Amino acid sequence: MKIVEEKPVSFSLAKSLLEKRKKESELGYEQQNSLEYLEKFTVLTESESEKLKKELEELNLLSEDQIVELINNVPSKEDLVKTILSKDKLDFPMDKIKEIAKITKKYAK
Repeated sequence: MKIVEEKPVSFSLAKSLLEKRKKESELGYEQQNSLEYLEKFTVLTESESEKLKKELEELNLLSEDQIVELINNVPSKEDLVKTILSKDKLDFPMDKIKEIAKITKKYAK
């Protein structure tokens, strides 16, 4: 198999794509396992994910990978946002962390 393109996608989008593929044909072992995982751990709907993505993109502060990580985890507290963003070893100012947390908190369930 040749990888044509690689880009980060949210859990909700991956779940939607696998559900669509399942309707068209039988899923492979890995795909079925992935779908089962996503059914358990996907927090947001696809439309909620898109809205959150747009709000985070408007900050002009985060990479696409960071945005997807925030969408998949939907942190409701500043320390969780800081933890998620710290994996890239970038130091965000606390006011930016607060701003991001304010946005993600609206979507946390």
